[in-house]
Amino acid sequence: MLRVWERWRNPWPRSPFLRRRAPWTLRRAVRAALAWVGAATVGMIALGVAGAVWTGALGRVWNLRAELRPVEVVDRRGEPLGVIDHCRAGNAVNAVPCRESLSVPLTGVSEAFLLAYVAKEDVRFFSHVGVDLGRLPRALLSGAGGSTITMQLLKNNVLAGHFDCDTDRRGPLLTLTRKATEFVLAPVVTWRYGRREVLAMSVNSLPWIGIGQRKGVYDAARAVFGVEPADLTLAQSAFLVGLLPAPGRYLVTDTTPPETATARFRWMRSQQLVTLEILRSRGLIGQGEYLEAVSTPLQPRLWRAEYAGSGTDLRVVQATRNPAYTNEPEPVWAMQELVRRELRAAGLDPKRVGRVVLTVDGAAQAALTRRVTGEGATGPRPTGVAEGAAIVDVRGGGIVALASSTGGSQSSDAGRQWAVSALRPVASTVKPLLYAAAFGDGLTQLSAFPDQATRYGSQAIRNNSGTFLNRTVTVREANARSLNTVAVQVGTPREKAMRAVLDAAGYQEDRNNRSSPSLGTYRAAPLDVAAAYASFAGGGLLCRPHLLAEVTDTAGRPLPLPRPDCQPLWDEVVAYETFDLLTAAVSTDASHVPFLRPTLFQRVQGRAMPLGAKSGTTDDVNDTWCAAVTPQYAMAVWIGDPEGRQSVPVTLYREQTACREVALLRELPHDRRSLDAPPGVTRVAGAAVPVPGLNPRNPVPVAP
Repeated sequence: MLRVWERWRNPWPRSPFLRRRAPWTLRRAVRAALAWVGAATVGMIALGVAGAVWTGALGRVWNLRAELRPVEVVDRRGEPLGVIDHCRAGNAVNAVPCRESLSVPLTGVSEAFLLAYVAKEDVRFFSHVGVDLGRLPRALLSGAGGSTITMQLLKNNVLAGHFDCDTDRRGPLLTLTRKATEFVLAPVVTWRYGRREVLAMSVNSLPWIGIGQRKGVYDAARAVFGVEPADLTLAQSAFLVGLLPAPGRYLVTDTTPPETATARFRWMRSQQLVTLEILRSRGLIGQGEYLEAVSTPLQPRLWRAEYAGSGTDLRVVQATRNPAYTNEPEPVWAMQELVRRELRAAGLDPKRVGRVVLTVDGAAQAALTRRVTGEGATGPRPTGVAEGAAIVDVRGGGIVALASSTGGSQSSDAGRQWAVSALRPVASTVKPLLYAAAFGDGLTQLSAFPDQATRYGSQAIRNNSGTFLNRTVTVREANARSLNTVAVQVGTPREKAMRAVLDAAGYQEDRNNRSSPSLGTYRAAPLDVAAAYASFAGGGLLCRPHLLAEVTDTAGRPLPLPRPDCQPLWDEVVAYETFDLLTAAVSTDASHVPFLRPTLFQRVQGRAMPLGAKSGTTDDVNDTWCAAVTPQYAMAVWIGDPEGRQSVPVTLYREQTACREVALLRELPHDRRSLDAPPGVTRVAGAAVPVPGLNPRNPVPVAP
């Protein structure tokens, strides 16, 4: 034991033949210290290599630029809709949350911001190879801070979700392993991309996660100050850089106590002053620039701050939330997960994709979003009421617009994109599908049925009005008045065929509801309902809705996409007759939606194209619907409770709010303003019906 102790105290004897302990000299002490440093360095490199292999970071570092470059998204006219971030989805180990982001080149960022960012985070950035040995001891000891810009880039992107950041795991060994991995990979990143490219990647991926799931200088500048990153002033730049250690402190709500809100803003102000002092002390800005910046009373968009004093004595008196603050996301933000899902379904890795052209029309998307989020003519929605709306092109099923009332961060989750995910009973919007099935079985619009007391099994069927006309009505009038009695009489003997049609259209049976499917007991999302209505103007073809029009890789080469999935659902004569049935529900005296008729102004503008519509409301009033179709577009709107627990306010269904939303169709530009009647169609008493002797038959529906 004594010999082991002696060897530990003197591990490098001058000669193996000398047993006597040699005295310590300065030279021996320096040699021993360097040897220990060398051993620690070798150990750290080994630990870093092991960490890089364990996380798979080596391959990701080599392709880091492509991974961080988001997918550019444009609408079908080539107008930009925003970008889609490359994030981790599902249960992947590296589950970095998806965030709205837009990358900009360094030339698009103000010099003041770049100066403040580099000075505060890594002042020797342009002189080291990704690791600043002078700051390394601090980084190892603190576990946070002290890292270079390159190491922070690795931490926030490549290594996020593996170690002590973005996970619930904590511990000195994890922190040391992460730092060692950053130490090994940072020089590789610098050598692979160069310092300017590393800086560009860094400023475009800075984690201002607390600011509404934002990241990158573009989104921070827009969200906090409402300016482009190229227009950031020195005072604004110092404020943003000061937020980086704790961006969550920027958030404030209406319920935050005034003293807490004021304390938060004072902390942000203090961090701004620290950044400005660093710039001045290092001679990066002059005294005049410093005084101008510290004396600027900043007003971030989310806040309402009161100041007192002036110059260097400027101080925060009180700060609260700005009640007028709004922060609408880029249009593609609400549907980014749907685009990713469609890319994967087409066999494409989103990381290989550089640019996506959507079937979406940017102007229509913006108009629909304004309506659904309560900025349109119908006003805001009450608390607890959700809304989803979809518009599709009848020629191929391309999605023209898609919006849900939950806003940016929630509707980016496909589970809260109600236009796609809200599977709710479709109520009376099912009746045109019922009548189309009957038109392929010998009935026409002019077939007559009595509106009187009717039963479906043991269930008494009543109309929404609570009364009966007690006379014979045509199918055309019954649909315009939305008579349940006639729908059940038509549907009961054709229930099997009706169910096959609904299955083929993607509707889902509610096995807990034993009422007639002719009354809309099947469930569907607004997007599926719009696709079903599009078949009436699409020659009887049911086309599955899709978002992707064109896709190119990061090198600009086109990537293959599957052809639109279209299947015949109706005979073309039946489809045209049903389209005519729907337009009669708007234009005839029996119409239940007369406000959808074109105004004189719309007629003068040439926007009086045919429009057919059908409303629907469930018995419990948890859902109110409207579906509409023109020669070019089909649209469906649903308003209600996604959980089906509460009724919508009376005014929403009495005022036909959902159908007032579909009036948007008349505002859209139409290349196709009318439908040509197919051979075999004639008009009798103003109604389109098959010529005598023609008995159109619908094809056998094919379930998806």
